[in-house]
Order: sequence, then C-alpha cells, then structure tokens
Amino acid sequence: MNTLSEINSVVEVFTMLDDLNALLKLNKQISGRKPSLNLSEAATISLLKARYNIQTWKGLYQLLGDKFRGDFNLPSYKSFVLLMNQSAKYILVLLNAFLQINRKKSGVIKLIDSTPLPVCRNYNISRHKTMRPLATRSRSTKGWFYGLKLHLVSDLNGNILYIKFTTANVGDRAILDKVLDKIKDSIVVADAGYCSKSLDHKANKNHNILITALRKNMKKMASYLDICLLNLRSRVEVIFSILKERLNLETSLPRSINGYISHYIHVIFGYVVKKAIS
Repeated sequence: MNTLSEINSVVEVFTMLDDLNALLKLNKQISGRKPSLNLSEAATISLLKARYNIQTWKGLYQLLGDKFRGDFNLPSYKSFVLLMNQSAKYILVLLNAFLQINRKKSGVIKLIDSTPLPVCRNYNISRHKTMRPLATRSRSTKGWFYGLKLHLVSDLNGNILYIKFTTANVGDRAILDKVLDKIKDSIVVADAGYCSKSLDHKANKNHNILITALRKNMKKMASYLDICLLNLRSRVEVIFSILKERLNLETSLPRSINGYISHYIHVIFGYVVKKAIS
C-alpha cells in the first residue's frame, strides 16, 4: 500500500511535469498509436528511479508494480523498457528546460569537469559491439577505458548547468572553448587539464575569469583566493559520484546505442529534477 505522502508526492510531480509538457507542447509531437504511458508518466517514472536509487529497469518495473500499481497503467516489461527508451528524446527537451532554469539562477562561480563513461570492462573491449560506432579508447586518472566522456558544468549548490557527451578521446579544453561562448561575467574553475593561454584570452573577452589548477612544471604562484576556489572543484566530483554510484550512470547492460543514450538521459534527468524539487 502506498502511504498518503508517497501518493501526494507522485501526483504533485506528475502535475508539474504535465504542465511543463503542455507549455513545451511535447505531447503534440508524439504521433501514432497511443502508448500505455504518456510522456508525463514516463518522466515521473524516471524521477522515481532516481528517488529510490533504482539501478535497473527491471528493479524499477518491480517497484512500480509493488508500490505504484494504481498510479500507472503498466504494460509488459518488454514494452515498458521500449517506451522508456523511446521517451528519452522528449525527456531530453524537458531536461534542457530545467538546465535553462538552473542557469538563470546560478551564481557567478561555475565549476567544470569531465568523467569517463566506460561502456564495458577493458577485458571485453575486443568483444564489445553495441557502442563500437561511438566508443573510443582513452586514458583517465584511473587508467585506460573504452567508452564515452561526460562533460559537466555546475554551480556551487550542485545544480547542473550544462552537459555534453563526447567520445572518450575528445579533449577537455575543446569543450571548455565552447562553454566559454555561452557564459559571461563568471568565474570558471577547472583542473589543470583545462590550462590554456588561448582559453584565458577567450574567457576575458566575455568578461569571464578562468581559474585552473597549476601543473607541476608551471612556475606561476597561486593566490589564496585561487586556492579557495580550486578547493571547490570537489563539488563536481560529488555530482559524478551520485550519478555513478547511486544512480548507476555507468552501465554495460543496454543492448543498443539508443538504450545507452536513453539510460544516460533518464539518469541525469532524474538527478536534475530531484535536485530542483528537493
């Protein structure tokens, strides 16, 4: 049996997402046979996955059947997974709407970092076929991996402002170069991998200040303020930790490219909305 608070929470979240869908006119974009779950329901289910820290679609399907049977018209498990994967492109639009809201209320200080997203274990690279068109090999601080890379910009409160998925061999500075075109009047804090004189000049053009950690071979002295700002980089690591360890962003279970991409979208959407309404 659902508790009254759980029911009210689900209804409130569904109403909020349904209103946002209506505002963005997403429901009108969906054509064809009416699915068992509409977009607002799929988005609510995605948020429930994050709220209960469910790592797999199977675990989520069982949770919905046990606790929320009366709230959703669940199809078969196979159809459920298919519907959730198909809804990802519309949920991505919702995600971008929440990111825009986060950017409007973000402060001056912005943190940028990236994290590897292996699609399989290293000893399975030669046999892995699903993500072969997109995945590449690269090296991180933890060693070699095969997969993608997630680039992320956040504020000091753990709100995600920008996300970008790339192949593993794309450099961090190339992404920062694009980010600097989108922000202004900000202090951007990054690690030593983002060090670049050209990026410093580009940041200044938009009235930004780029603060990066110093490499061992650099003779420049960091000020006390620089050190305080650089110590804030751990807040991005906290976001990566939640996405990976609690919400299972890093996975090798999907059996299609669409399955991988939709999984990433649902996980990040769940984090962003959960953070926004908490």
